[in-house]
Amino acid sequence: MTTNLTLYNDARHSEEDIYAYEWEDLADGLITNEHGSVIKLLCDQMTADDTVLLIEPMSGTGKTAKFIIDNAETPANIPKIVTQDVFQNTFLYCGEFFEIVEDDPRVFQNTITPDTLDYNMAGEVQGVTKHYDDADDIYIDLNVDPEVRSKIELGEIPGNVNADMSTMLNVNGDALGQEHEVFAPTLIVLFPFPISLGYPLHEAEGLVGGVISSLRKLPVGGVLALMDIHYERVNVQMWRAIDCVKDIHGYEFEQEWLLGSLPDGSQSVYKAAIIKRIN
Repeated sequence: MTTNLTLYNDARHSEEDIYAYEWEDLADGLITNEHGSVIKLLCDQMTADDTVLLIEPMSGTGKTAKFIIDNAETPANIPKIVTQDVFQNTFLYCGEFFEIVEDDPRVFQNTITPDTLDYNMAGEVQGVTKHYDDADDIYIDLNVDPEVRSKIELGEIPGNVNADMSTMLNVNGDALGQEHEVFAPTLIVLFPFPISLGYPLHEAEGLVGGVISSLRKLPVGGVLALMDIHYERVNVQMWRAIDCVKDIHGYEFEQEWLLGSLPDGSQSVYKAAIIKRIN
């Protein structure tokens, strides 16, 4: 049964000594000390029956999974951890993933099929084909601005994308579950890709789709932790996704806005959101 997670407010997060956490210094990753407090305070509420999904685009090095293991309040309660990525070395080196997590059998890879790039005669990327296990391939012409989808169109985005538990494998090749089982992580941590590749409108439509799919995966009591919401490109798509899933699918959420408290006690912009499904 999924743990019904409690959302701590920003004042509680500011009490964490984020520089006392144990870190795997040999690996790069998108996780920061501040992100660590968000993840730790949620994971420390879980049991070994729970599952955490880490969505780390082109950055699934194992560092975030190792952080959860090394900083667990109760080691016996460490949840199953699934890192989702293409696990190629396009942005960060991901070739030592299982070495970084020290072959811990509680850690699984959810390897998604990388996009296929289409080049013109000058060697410039002009399009991309996205591949899905349970749907037809989609070709995106990067020379044409995408249509901004309506709320109704966004509502057609499924929650079961990249959710085949039989293909989520640990270091021993053991699967997290079977194909017919419903993948419903207690916690999903979504790190938006940190840089623009020069196609902001396409990237926006991709991000809103990823947030919607994540929200729709949540069981009641489950939480999506979305990082980097202080960037407009993330914040706008977050609200599009929340409004869509509430209005089209009837989900209800409670939220806390985090990482806005400065060391001197003053307030800055919030950098992370934790969004809990409550119905």
